[in-house]
Amino acid sequence: MKNTNPTLALLWTICMLQMSAISLAQLPAKQWSRKYGGSAVDIPYSIKCTSDGGTIVAGYTESKNGDVSRQPSRDYWDLWLLKLDRCGNRQWERSFGGTGYESARDVEQTADGGFIVLGETNSTDGGVIAGYGGTKDIWLLKLNGDGNVSWQKRYGGNGLDIGNHIRILDNGNYLIAASSSSNDGDITGNHGTGGYTDGVLLEINAAGAMVWSKCYGGSKNDELLDLEIIDGRLYVAGYANSTDGDIPPSQKNYDVWLLALDSKGNKIYSKVYGGSQNDVAYAMSRGNDNSLTLAGYTTSSDGDVSGARGSQDFWVVNINTAGTLKWQKVLGGSEPDYAATILTDSDGGYLVGGISYSSDGDISNALGNGDYWLVKLDAAGNASWEKNMGGGRNDNLRSIAYQPRLKEYYLAGDSESGGGDFTGGRGEADFAVTKLKNPELIVKDSTVCNPAEFAAAPVTFVDVCGYDSAIISFKAVPLTQPFAGMNRSDTIFEGGSLQLSNTANGNIVWNSDPTLSCSKCEEPIASPKVTTVYTATNSIDNCSTYDQFTLVVLKDAVVHIPNAFTPNGDGKNDLFGPLGKVPEGFQMQIFNRYGQLVFRSTSIDDRWNGKRNGEVQPNGTFVYIITYKNIFNQLQQRKGAFVLVR
Repeated sequence: MKNTNPTLALLWTICMLQMSAISLAQLPAKQWSRKYGGSAVDIPYSIKCTSDGGTIVAGYTESKNGDVSRQPSRDYWDLWLLKLDRCGNRQWERSFGGTGYESARDVEQTADGGFIVLGETNSTDGGVIAGYGGTKDIWLLKLNGDGNVSWQKRYGGNGLDIGNHIRILDNGNYLIAASSSSNDGDITGNHGTGGYTDGVLLEINAAGAMVWSKCYGGSKNDELLDLEIIDGRLYVAGYANSTDGDIPPSQKNYDVWLLALDSKGNKIYSKVYGGSQNDVAYAMSRGNDNSLTLAGYTTSSDGDVSGARGSQDFWVVNINTAGTLKWQKVLGGSEPDYAATILTDSDGGYLVGGISYSSDGDISNALGNGDYWLVKLDAAGNASWEKNMGGGRNDNLRSIAYQPRLKEYYLAGDSESGGGDFTGGRGEADFAVTKLKNPELIVKDSTVCNPAEFAAAPVTFVDVCGYDSAIISFKAVPLTQPFAGMNRSDTIFEGGSLQLSNTANGNIVWNSDPTLSCSKCEEPIASPKVTTVYTATNSIDNCSTYDQFTLVVLKDAVVHIPNAFTPNGDGKNDLFGPLGKVPEGFQMQIFNRYGQLVFRSTSIDDRWNGKRNGEVQPNGTFVYIITYKNIFNQLQQRKGAFVLVR
């Protein structure tokens, strides 16, 4: 058995480190909840983890004070970005906009450490680039790592154009899922009329130039709100109200809509899911099995929808890449509840979040008028746990971010509450961010001289924010003798050698002997000319133990043959054959009194059990012939008789 020499950095030596996370079926503990904003309304739409271990939150602000930098041209909403460290402390904030309406719908960190921000604007002042008229345009801002603008672009036409989700492609370009009522400018081929919207996809290169844009939909309102990429194919989700164009005629009122496209935006299929009432998907997540799980709400109780709880419920649907609905789950109570965000957890399940106004059904602890409601589903859609968060007023969960390396969850939404989970309100509604994390459970096997004297209590370590990060418990492992659990002797023929092994769990050192290849290695080669006793010492810090191993040197083959055996199954003398060791050429034949061969062996360790072809042989005398070669390669033969007695 090969031994590993650990680094002795503590009173005990760590031989093995085993980590096991808190079961993901268990609700992660809350580490902190904090609010950010000013005296007016501040609404976040997206939160993402950043490479420095913190987060960035994107949305809009009406405030001109508090955490929000003052903008002279702010009359309505401005796009607002908030950069937080891992502990929730504000690192920087930036607001951008003019006298019109601006907001950020999504944000991603770019490879250079900066950010790409997907927003909307209808301003033409306040530093906002000119656009296509008085209606909103898609607004894209590239920021450096400090939040300063590197460039900005607008896309759209003379209608209403809103970017909903952005994804950074492998080639460095940006893919945008959007909604538009335009049919000019950057948007062509719109199916809608009279102000109705189509879903739109735009690919933008790294410098902000448009590569292509395409419209999808029918003659009524259709929107694309989220997207995923699997094996080079684009999957875009939202809702559809049309029954023509790209929308299947089976669409009933408002249905969940899923588009599958190739990398250039060419349609592969378009499918809808739902019942006779309203069914909407706001968010989508790629599963560990490459399925697509969509989250939103339903007011239906028929068609694809079953298990309705109330007037409006969370609706979660799982769909394979061929567009086949695999399972669906309705969650909620008797009042309106809708899901706005979903992510795939590390165990293959899903976290679904949104707002709940219910206090019954699946909701166990309503706190106010509307609460953050978080539900954990397994990979088959079964609920593991659910949690309400908030205070006495409206609290609306809109986005979840997950940091897999640290197993940390960040929730972002808006809160009107001034108590409960969100204390210290600044205005009418504030950014409200919560961090969830369960500490790691770590078990350390610690090698000690005397386990009876080792009684280490569990130790809790905190992270840089002062919250529990790891709980370590110690298990005593006694210092073992070098040859524990193995034979302490062996044999070799004269002129031979043997590699010595051990079962030590510390530092192994052999006594200095000229017949050993080394003394401070773990498994030296021994080449004695005479029988030799070797001593090995196992030590850790100031404690040690030793053991001895005898290597017998044989001058020639050793063969001891018994004259009887008793194969009665009592574990004693149940097998017949010689004891000893031969260099090579061993063969044993056993004959009964009729001269019939009953057993043959070509190994000295392969002995007769008293049976012939599975049949028990009777008591009596048997004859053996044993041949082997001695150390001079000379053939030797031994013949004789023995008695079988049961």
